[in-house]
Amino acid sequence: MSNAAPPSFFGTQPDRFDFAWPGHAVFGAGCAQQLPAWAAARGVARPLVLSDGGLVRAGIVAPMLDALRAAGLTPALFDGVAANPTLANATQARAHWDAHGCDGLVAIGGGSVIDVGKVLIAGLCADAPIEQVLREGERVLTRDAPPFAALPTTAGTGSESTTAALVKDGQGRKHVLRSRRSRPQWVALDPQLTLSVPASVTASTGFDTVMHALGAATNRASNPVGEALALQALALSVQALPAVLADPSSLKARSDMLLASYLAGVAMSLRGVDGIHGLCTPLEALVDVPHAHVLAVTCVPLMRFTLSAAASRYAQAARSCGLGAAGRDDEALAHALVDEVDRLRQLAGLPRTLAELGLHAAQLAPAIEAALDNASLRLNARQPTRDEIAALYQSMRPA
Repeated sequence: MSNAAPPSFFGTQPDRFDFAWPGHAVFGAGCAQQLPAWAAARGVARPLVLSDGGLVRAGIVAPMLDALRAAGLTPALFDGVAANPTLANATQARAHWDAHGCDGLVAIGGGSVIDVGKVLIAGLCADAPIEQVLREGERVLTRDAPPFAALPTTAGTGSESTTAALVKDGQGRKHVLRSRRSRPQWVALDPQLTLSVPASVTASTGFDTVMHALGAATNRASNPVGEALALQALALSVQALPAVLADPSSLKARSDMLLASYLAGVAMSLRGVDGIHGLCTPLEALVDVPHAHVLAVTCVPLMRFTLSAAASRYAQAARSCGLGAAGRDDEALAHALVDEVDRLRQLAGLPRTLAELGLHAAQLAPAIEAALDNASLRLNARQPTRDEIAALYQSMRPA
């Protein structure tokens, strides 16, 4: 097993940590209407509006384009972002930026759109090929970022507030950019933008939020600010996800999910996540499914494996969510947290097995090797060996 240190963004010494809050965020129904004023204040005249075709067809993007034009701006729309974003999407967006002489970026969409925006911004800050930017991140970003606004239309990845962006290359390999400089400078957390999201997307992205908050709250990294934010995000999302699935028109539930997603994103950037993601990421190189579907398969087996080393952490998370009766011991509360995660997974209608993802036992050997070197798995409260990783994957019942 690798003994390499966790990423430099995340500390494991309790007396050493840093804290950088993301840019300005506005919150509440209708706050997206402040976009033209933000653009004018930043001197943006020709913004690139980045989105995807589904959101354009749903009528979410047109009002923003109209508002920008009414304010005297000349927006250029690129709506070619894929559901699982690719390096090609970022390259195409850069060509659109150059062709239209753009001077600011507005990303309207979920994590895929915002991730492509972050990779685009990083490329604009560097005198290096985008592949080198993805490898080296902050080290090759030599210029200030142009104005960058994000209007998330899902409450899930928290990409609007994280330091990370993820894209796949032409061979299906995942590349993660980590940069504070490419994070959006202005974010509108407007629940009205999420109202038309299909129920299945609301469920899967909401489960993303729960997993991100859980990982940041219970791993072994050291950042008390990140931990507090993660616990707040977890408490919000555990309550709001069932509420928004029961009543998709509830602005209160959608507002709580957006805030939870945003806070979980900040927390992840300060503390990272845990072994749930550590086992998930290698599998995502083998399948083309939503992130939450793989998280849903890996979460409960990994939590049960980790529980013996993380009972107090899981109990603290359970208390923050109001789970269990007062006076229950840590182990009982830890089990209650695992049960609640399993309940939310079922409520969201997400898969339970690798077979449901189309994965076969013969495919798992490269995933086991990749998991051994995964930074998120190294942040897990209990470190699995190669044999334990293999057993965990087998317990998820591949085909």
